[in-house]
Amino acid sequence: MKPFGSCHCGNIRLEVATLPTEATSCNCSLCRRYMGLWAYYEPGEVAIHYQNRIKSFYIWGDRDIEHHRCHNCGCVTHYITTEKCPVKRVAVNARMANPELLARLKIRHVDGASF
Repeated sequence: MKPFGSCHCGNIRLEVATLPTEATSCNCSLCRRYMGLWAYYEPGEVAIHYQNRIKSFYIWGDRDIEHHRCHNCGCVTHYITTEKCPVKRVAVNARMANPELLARLKIRHVDGASF
């Protein structure tokens, strides 16, 4: 696993099997508020380390995705798909990565607001 990034306070640290080359920016009502920039992985390709375990996550709409954030600093660090979703995935928020990685990412824009 390779270090990927962390929330602002360092409570949540993310590691990934391979560093992303692309991330998705979605303009749906939730992603635009979270400022999420999502890099997608299979569940076994991401390791999430906590100093203090998060106590809650947010599930919206069709209840397919759990958005996780640090309860100390508030950063939205990742999401995971629930058992309702046929695609098992972990998306890490690339905004938690260092600026050098962000500068190299190809950004794919998705019009989630139109769904």
